Amino acid sequence: MSHSQEFPTSYPPPRPLRDIYQGCHKIWWARVIITLVAFLHTKHRLSFRGCSLLLFCLNTIFMTLALLLSTQNLPLTLNTVIHRLDLGDRFMIHPVCKNCHRIFSTDIPIDSSCPDCKTKLFKPVSDGIFQRITDRRPKCPPPVCAAPIHLPSSLLVDFLARAEIEKACDSWKQQARVPGKINDISEGRIWSSLKDKEGNLFFSKDSASEELHLRITLSLDWYRAENLLVGFMTPRPTEPSGAQLQNYMKLIVDDLLNLYDNGVVYYTPAYPQGIPSYIIPHRLTKALF
Repeated sequence: MSHSQEFPTSYPPPRPLRDIYQGCHKIWWARVIITLVAFLHTKHRLSFRGCSLLLFCLNTIFMTLALLLSTQNLPLTLNTVIHRLDLGDRFMIHPVCKNCHRIFSTDIPIDSSCPDCKTKLFKPVSDGIFQRITDRRPKCPPPVCAAPIHLPSSLLVDFLARAEIEKACDSWKQQARVPGKINDISEGRIWSSLKDKEGNLFFSKDSASEELHLRITLSLDWYRAENLLVGFMTPRPTEPSGAQLQNYMKLIVDDLLNLYDNGVVYYTPAYPQGIPSYIIPHRLTKALF
């Protein structure tokens, strides 16, 4: 990447689901409708236009029946529903060189070019007749090629906010071990011998410190996995080569190294005051290189 990567020492806790739901509308049945529209889109693939049409019709009916005041309108677009229910993704969209797949900072100037292959990173600024007549500034042009990236340290915020996940992460400490029999990955030789940067066992049932230690597996996208956290997606139309893929993997690996060396404080249901958390990667599964 063309700029130094900064690592936060902690992440703010996610908003409680009850607060998100209660805050999406003042009227209880309106909240039900908003949730229903989100469900129809995610579960049954109702299109954006279909959701907007449904919301518009329902809003018109309720306004005509005086069940809604002018200040209590239902959201009229799916984008507003997603925003109110906090369902949007948290990817950062990074400009990418379409030729060499070098990744650039999100705040890079729009007149920038790739220093390696001199390729322009942004599309030309639109200077249409309408904008000149209205004296409006042209919108910021989109990148020619871009990639959504979400670092593992940030992905774990919502992941660890689920009480059942937090409990499962430490469940191995309560498992009874039968000599000569392996029932779980936590009973394997590698798990039992991993060390932290101080030389102590990374996973220890005898440790009294209030720290959360996690082990993750890096994988590519062509098979199903449980509790899958998507760190990045490469842009179309062609897949990057093995060498170009390193540009994306470096961001993930650097973040994982920071999680191993320094850790990050997460605010979880069991530790609302925050708990230092450390990560150790397991392996890269089904890689191309």
